[in-house]
Amino acid sequence: MSRSESATVRLDTPADLAEVLPYLLGYEPRTSLVAAIFHDGRFTCAARLDLPPAESAWFDFAAETARAITDEFDGQNAPTPDFVVLYLLDEPAPGQSGRTIAVRLAPLAGLLRAAFTHHRVTVSLTLCISANQWWDMTHDITPGPGTSMPDTTPGPATVAFTVAGKLPAPSEYTLTTTFAPLTGRAGDTLRTALDTATSTHRRAAVRPATAHTLLEQAATTFADPATAALPPADTVTLLHALNDRLIRDWAMSLPDTHTNAAARRLFTYLATAAVAPYEALGCAPLTLLAVSAWYDDDQPLARLALRRACRLDSAARLPALLREAFNLPISVQQLKELARAGRPTD
Repeated sequence: MSRSESATVRLDTPADLAEVLPYLLGYEPRTSLVAAIFHDGRFTCAARLDLPPAESAWFDFAAETARAITDEFDGQNAPTPDFVVLYLLDEPAPGQSGRTIAVRLAPLAGLLRAAFTHHRVTVSLTLCISANQWWDMTHDITPGPGTSMPDTTPGPATVAFTVAGKLPAPSEYTLTTTFAPLTGRAGDTLRTALDTATSTHRRAAVRPATAHTLLEQAATTFADPATAALPPADTVTLLHALNDRLIRDWAMSLPDTHTNAAARRLFTYLATAAVAPYEALGCAPLTLLAVSAWYDDDQPLARLALRRACRLDSAARLPALLREAFNLPISVQQLKELARAGRPTD
C-alpha cells in the first residue's frame, strides 16, 4: 500500500476521485484494481492489485482482496477503514470502446462491494476507468456512455495537487519501460553473451571477491551519467553473481560507498540486461533498483520494480519482504541500516 502525503485536497464528486487517482498512487496504473482507503473522511493509503484475466477467478479475487486489505490493518493494530473507494482500470482492445470494459467489469465491481461489506467495510464509490472515460458503478450494473476525463483543461483536483507542489503522475508504462529488458542489437549482443556463459558454465566461476571488485568498478563507471552500458562479459558476470544472496546483499550498500545516482544507474542497466530468455536474472538487480529508488523517495518506481522482481521469482524472499516493509512507515535511514548490515567487513 502507498501512504498518503500531508497535502490536503478536497474531493467532492466522482469526477474528482477519478481525476485524482494517479496522484494517490504516484503513477497512472493499468489493468488494475486500486482501493483507496479512508479513515475519518481522509485518504490514508492505496492498495493496487493486478486484475485477474479470467472471469472465473473473479469471485476468489474479490474475497481475497477484501480479506487481505482488512487483515493488513488488523495486523498493524490499526483501525478498520471507514470506507474505501474502488477503481477498476483496463484498456479496450483495438476496435472496442471503454464502455465495453465497463460492462465486462461491472459484475466484478458487485463482487468486490459484497466482499468488503462482508468484512464490515463500506464501499462508498466504485469507478471504472477506461479509454480516458470513467463510469460510476456503485449502484449501476449497466454502465451508460461514460464521462470523459479532463483533457487539455485540468480539473479542480489536478489544480489542487499542482498548487500543493505535486508533479503530474507518469504512466505505469513510462516507469516500467525504464527497466524493461533491452531489445534490438543491444539485446541480441547480451543474449549471445548469456548463451555463451550458460554453455561454458562460466557463471559458476564467479567468486565473491571478484564480484565485489567488479561491482565497485561498475559503480565508479556509472558515476558518469554518459555511461550507458558495461562490456557484455562483465554484464553477464554480474547478472549471475547477483544471484548469490550474499553478493546481492553486499551490493545494497553501493549507494553508501559511491553515490545513489551511480548505483541506481548501474542497477537499472543490469535489470535491462536480463534479456529473454534470461529474464529471471533480473530479479536481483530489480530489487536493488527498488532500494535505490526508495532512497530517492521515488516510491512509484520502487514499488513497480519490486512487483516485477516478485513476478520473475515468486520464491525470492527479499523483494517480497521489501514490498511488505514499504507498506510500513520505514525511513530511508532504517533502510540504509538494513543495507549496511548486508555488507560484512572483508
